[in-house]
Amino acid sequence: MPRIDVLNALLGKGGFLDDHPHRGKYGVFVRSPYPHARILSIDASKAINEGALVLTGRDFMARTIGLTEREGAGLETLPLAVDKARYQGEPVALVIADDVYRAMDLAELVDIQYEPLKSVRNIDDALKNDSLVFEELGTNIVQSQVIEYGQMPNGPREIELSLYWSRSSGNPIETFAAITYPEGSGVTIISNIQGGRAIVTEIERSLGIPIKHIPVRHGGSFGSKFSLIRYLIILAYAAYKFKTPIKWIETRTEHLMASNSSGPERRFRIKAYFDGDGVVKGLDISIWEDAGASRGSGQAFKPLGILAGPYKIRNLRYNATVVATNKNPAGAFRGAGTPPHTWALERVMDAIADELGIDKAEVRRRNLIDSFPYEAPYAYYDSGNPRGLLELALSRNDIFSLMDESTGVGIAVSTDPSTPQGTEGIKLSIKNGKIIVGLGFGGEGQGNEHTAVKLVSQLLDVPMDWVTYEYLPSDESPEAFGPGGSRMAVFTAGAVLGAVEELKTRLYNKAANVLGGNITYEKGYFRSSDGKRISILELGNEEVTFTYTAEAKIGRFIAYPFACDIAVVRYEDGRFKPIKHVVYLDPGNVIDEELVKEQIIGGTAIGISLALYEAYRYDEDGNLLTLSLGDYGLPTVMDIPEIEVHIVPSPSPMTPMGVKGIGEVPVGVAAAAVTNAVEDILRRRGSKVKIDRVPIDPALLT
Repeated sequence: MPRIDVLNALLGKGGFLDDHPHRGKYGVFVRSPYPHARILSIDASKAINEGALVLTGRDFMARTIGLTEREGAGLETLPLAVDKARYQGEPVALVIADDVYRAMDLAELVDIQYEPLKSVRNIDDALKNDSLVFEELGTNIVQSQVIEYGQMPNGPREIELSLYWSRSSGNPIETFAAITYPEGSGVTIISNIQGGRAIVTEIERSLGIPIKHIPVRHGGSFGSKFSLIRYLIILAYAAYKFKTPIKWIETRTEHLMASNSSGPERRFRIKAYFDGDGVVKGLDISIWEDAGASRGSGQAFKPLGILAGPYKIRNLRYNATVVATNKNPAGAFRGAGTPPHTWALERVMDAIADELGIDKAEVRRRNLIDSFPYEAPYAYYDSGNPRGLLELALSRNDIFSLMDESTGVGIAVSTDPSTPQGTEGIKLSIKNGKIIVGLGFGGEGQGNEHTAVKLVSQLLDVPMDWVTYEYLPSDESPEAFGPGGSRMAVFTAGAVLGAVEELKTRLYNKAANVLGGNITYEKGYFRSSDGKRISILELGNEEVTFTYTAEAKIGRFIAYPFACDIAVVRYEDGRFKPIKHVVYLDPGNVIDEELVKEQIIGGTAIGISLALYEAYRYDEDGNLLTLSLGDYGLPTVMDIPEIEVHIVPSPSPMTPMGVKGIGEVPVGVAAAAVTNAVEDILRRRGSKVKIDRVPIDPALLT
């Protein structure tokens, strides 16, 4: 079924931020050229004398807000530097002028004097505490927590792995963008922020003024646009202070340097205890998370929802230490911390297989959860059949026959903590001859609008062209969060089911008044016993809102998808080239199969890319070297192989319609399968090197 949410975008009528009319001024940020520096003085007089409006950190009146449970960066620190710049590209001043080019010229007139400080370049630097990112804390450790379940066994066998997952980020096609303007006693914001309806309340709390948010279509997010909040609060305050509309669109270099949306950068030390058959008896996992210039990162703790992944391991310890460094602060990137955990668990399974000389698939088979529902110490696994997915993968003789000296095949199995508990509301109305689904978030490209319209069409038994959708401003929307945490399948289904049921009740009462009491409903029409009928579109305007609420049985997460990947990688022309990737995935019941496959393909492509290409890179002084997508290593279509997807549902008993969320589960398992495939090539060429970091260095075979 063709998606209804993409045609306008393909025709150049997408309704992105830059498509919205703007009569006002434009903002440009003056940013720190140093990763770490004291700000000695800021002199904006020349820019002001030339007609600029200038906002600095000392002018900025806002309150910080403690860390929240949602994904992405927040307002635990002020977003404009005051006395010290803590990462390269940190905004120090906002310059506002009549057009963007004039603003850029005037920004160069702002004279900022810095005293460079020693950079905290990485986790090792942070733990030394020789230089402090937040001096008032007295340490670079900003969060720490130890979680234990059961008791660590003494043997009989054990291995220890040290692993590293590199820093990366979502890099959506469309960067951050916003228009802010004063209205009444507050400010109205038009932006492509993710989770706008929910995040508005944080901005209101910080600024102490009313805020209205108007969502627009996004050119992607992958979690990054949660972090737009740190720019929106500056732009909103500036519009309020200077009483003028302001437009700002982030450049690609700004996004790479200072989006506040870096994905997890994580070091692992894992001890695994297992018996001679490869059955794991305990996992002792220590991690060190580089949160950049931030006071915390939720990405380090989301793995608490999948501590043992798809495996029945009950003795667990998770010791997490989050450190601040002079890097772009962490936010959220697809999976928000679980992909590196999945990758690390699969590295453990491969290492145990190598240690015992057992087939890697067999080690997984012996440890996989084999009975559902499964109550882990940390989560309630609602449904699944990971062993069945593994067997389907192992049946692919056509894939395994490709192995030779230059071609490796790798497998990996995973789950992901889909659907964090929470709420989501929709508004369902009939007006102007249409059924309209009102959503409290802007579309990001996953097809959530299409899903909602399709469900309404099916539940009301009417043609899809009777139904459309709209994005609702925050003051007209019921409580809504939108995409994030693979939540939309469950929450859309729940909200639409409730809203349709309420709408039907109201329409039935109206139709009964028109046709008489003895009526039936079929395909959008109420019919009376004497043959009269009336369309639901002819019963006048109607509007209902419904907010669906879901709570987890254990922990935060409600439903668990499972996946098994097979990766085929070939070494040629001095690099590791992925040539085929197969995914077997359990998404629960499927609302729209093509949308599910699109999400799986996209997540798998990211996982492949993180294993082989993408990473932020820095020089010895902590300066960012990856200031373009080419430097960063974002792949082209030629770098991603054919991705074959097979959907194998295990309906969830915990969710409306038995659905599960699957937006994030493909990432870590794809990276793990690719890593396994590359290691297979190394073994075939006689190398004993064990891959302990991503992205994988092609020089391993030179």
